Amino acid sequence: MKKINLAWLLLAMSMATAGAAEAGFWRQLTPEERRAAGVEQLTPEQQAALDALAARYAREGARQVREQVKQEVREEARAEARAQVTPEVREEVRRELKAGEKAHEEARLGLPAEDKDAVVTSRILGRFNGWSGDTVFQLENGQTWVQANGSDSLWLPTMENPEVEIRSAKLGGWKLYLKDKGFWLRVRRVK
Repeated sequence: MKKINLAWLLLAMSMATAGAAEAGFWRQLTPEERRAAGVEQLTPEQQAALDALAARYAREGARQVREQVKQEVREEARAEARAQVTPEVREEVRRELKAGEKAHEEARLGLPAEDKDAVVTSRILGRFNGWSGDTVFQLENGQTWVQANGSDSLWLPTMENPEVEIRSAKLGGWKLYLKDKGFWLRVRRVK
């Protein structure tokens, strides 16, 4: 807190200096200082130019001090905030982030976040006669899924637009079920 008070004091002093410079730098000098600097030998235009230069110098200095004070205040506020964060708060934030990521994934997959047992029901577009390791499933709802396990294969009689369900697997991932046949395989969504 003492640091903030000192910073505000510096800021106030720099702004006062800037105000004095804008009032006419050479007019702020004592007669001895004017003689020593040779200001009295300058033309009125030169004195005005000197005033403008002094005002610019003071404004720039004040701006730099303001930026420095702002940065110091931000850093101190961050440090105070970090000091107040307990391990319990950190754990709660981690849990919320994880829940948010899961809800995002479920939304991306077309599953409502509030219903963990939701099922995507759609149809495979076109002719279908099974899977062979790298099968891509284009669904009627616009989603695209791909076979997750390249070693699985199943040959079936050709079907037109078979109905499928995609459900969350108990151990993670997703399963595609051929609704009429009862067969399933692990899949992952690509679109």
